[in-house]
Amino acid sequence: MKYDILLCDLDDTLFDFHKGEAIALENTFRRFGIPTTPENLSAYHTANTEQWKKLERGETISEKLRVDRFSGFLALAGLEGDAQALCDDYMEQLGQQCWPLPFSTELIRRVSEKMPVYLVTNGIARIQRDRLSRSEIKPYVTGLIISEEVGASKPNPKMIYEALAQAAADDLSRAVMLGDSLTSDIAAANNAGIDSILFTNGKEIPEGHKATYAVKTLEEALTLILAE
Repeated sequence: MKYDILLCDLDDTLFDFHKGEAIALENTFRRFGIPTTPENLSAYHTANTEQWKKLERGETISEKLRVDRFSGFLALAGLEGDAQALCDDYMEQLGQQCWPLPFSTELIRRVSEKMPVYLVTNGIARIQRDRLSRSEIKPYVTGLIISEEVGASKPNPKMIYEALAQAAADDLSRAVMLGDSLTSDIAAANNAGIDSILFTNGKEIPEGHKATYAVKTLEEALTLILAE
């Protein structure tokens, strides 16, 4: 086969993060008496996205991000509250959410029969490890590389290099990164000098994506990963 190691993003590549996020956020809002209105949800997503973009740019760290997103939410929504308490409850709720995308478990199972699979995720260690421990894909995963533990976030290639080091893989041409984000997954692969597969989950493939390959389904991704 062309490849002998798969590096794979987690959220929105294998897990339906948006579904898990919505459930966790609704549970947290309910526990703190915050109405689950479109305006409040929009305020949270705006604050959250801003913090994750700052993380990608190296302008914050995950420990700060997890609380600051709730501080930002409260400010945008015009609410009073304890950002740290909201953060702690939400982390507990989110750690219980591991909704697989269609075919994701099958993909990881079949790939793992041919090569090691390393998950490379920008995330909070406690949450990502809790979610993986509850997931059907766990038995097929060789390693989990988390930005918080590495001290760098995709698109920084350090996470890619850490996965390759754990796999004792020194031939970059034999590794491929699968992910849904151009600015995180594909950029990290390009920065590290390995091949990449952009997964759009049914959406149109963007022009000028700079990935080695681009696919709309995980079935297509599997074919590429296991190609000879």
